[in-house]
Amino acid sequence: MLPITDFLSCTDPLDEFDSLSYHQTHHAKTYVTGLAAARSKTVTGIAREVLPAQGDRALNKFLTKYDWNEDQLNHERLEELQKHGETRWSQDGYIVIDDSVFQRTGKELPGAGEFYDHTEGEPVWGQDLVYAFYTDDKTSYPLAFRQYEKADDEDQDDEETKYDLSREIVTELEEEVGVPADTYLFDSWFAHDSDLIKHVESYGKDWIGPLRSNRQVTFDNEEMRVDALEERIDKVEREINEETYKIWTKTLPISQLGEVRLVIAEKVTDEDEDNPVKYLATNKIDAPSGHLIRGYSYRWRIETFFEDSKQDLGLGGCEVRDSDGASRHWHLQMLTYSLLRLGPESSVSERLVSKASSLRAQLEHGLKETIYNMFSWVRGQPDHDLDGLMEEIDHLFLHSEGSL
Repeated sequence: MLPITDFLSCTDPLDEFDSLSYHQTHHAKTYVTGLAAARSKTVTGIAREVLPAQGDRALNKFLTKYDWNEDQLNHERLEELQKHGETRWSQDGYIVIDDSVFQRTGKELPGAGEFYDHTEGEPVWGQDLVYAFYTDDKTSYPLAFRQYEKADDEDQDDEETKYDLSREIVTELEEEVGVPADTYLFDSWFAHDSDLIKHVESYGKDWIGPLRSNRQVTFDNEEMRVDALEERIDKVEREINEETYKIWTKTLPISQLGEVRLVIAEKVTDEDEDNPVKYLATNKIDAPSGHLIRGYSYRWRIETFFEDSKQDLGLGGCEVRDSDGASRHWHLQMLTYSLLRLGPESSVSERLVSKASSLRAQLEHGLKETIYNMFSWVRGQPDHDLDGLMEEIDHLFLHSEGSL
């Protein structure tokens, strides 16, 4: 059984969420606690390891049967994050658009199919989610997602591409949620979609994204690949973020993007890197190249989110075969991540562990702190027998205050 101390106090904002009833709030607290702390992130594992969870049947019904709106829950999660200075978004922040594939074995899982996994370098069987992620110099957390599903052969004309889903997310963030961040960040795959770029610009927002090496640019009235252009220019060495770069920049016509700013940056390092040269494009025509390189470095935060979520927070652990249930699992996973990022304001671990560090480090430190505090408290109770001690620490566990 898992002692729930600091993290349980983080779940208190759920009591104010209008999207959940009293009993649903209990199940939500149980579920996010299990995603944060249980060894197995499945419904069965959470029901077994979080005390008491009223059994896996109750949790499964919470995911698949009960009437609650996960989209409203997500908006309430984001509203709660804006109440705290350390997680409040700003115009200076960035929105990252990216997708992640997590390998699965079940053929009947919602949206399961064969997807190309960039981390593996080959197609894998799994599920694919397109995410929007907020990040700045003090915090990072997911904003929204869409599941990408490949259509059957007869439904190809109706299939929504990942580009379509990313544009849907941008519309939601700009028209419904109102995220004030001025700049979107893409990888080379999403930056390839000119319609996505135009959609972002239609809201008056900026963007930065890398070009593939074969992207066509026009230089001195000659059209050529961007990597061929790199061979004809002289780069200037500069220090950015304590790293040395060789940089060249100019506003040029680029295929499908029109007249945009191009920054060619080669990282000078002793280590072997697969891609030491980056070709960054942006509509920030007048921004200093150092600002653009520093800004684009924030895109890496979403990779840390994917890694943390897969390894520690059950992103790919849902075995629910109902599509609505799977969506709710992923919404609750985002909630878990956000609560861990927020953290109790008085927590010692919050003062010692950087917001930018891996959540694995934060969880390990928090667990050590919890165990130390518990043993210290037990040593200070010499007059209590074992039964008395168990009654006293009973409040450290997640409890039901009613049944459905």
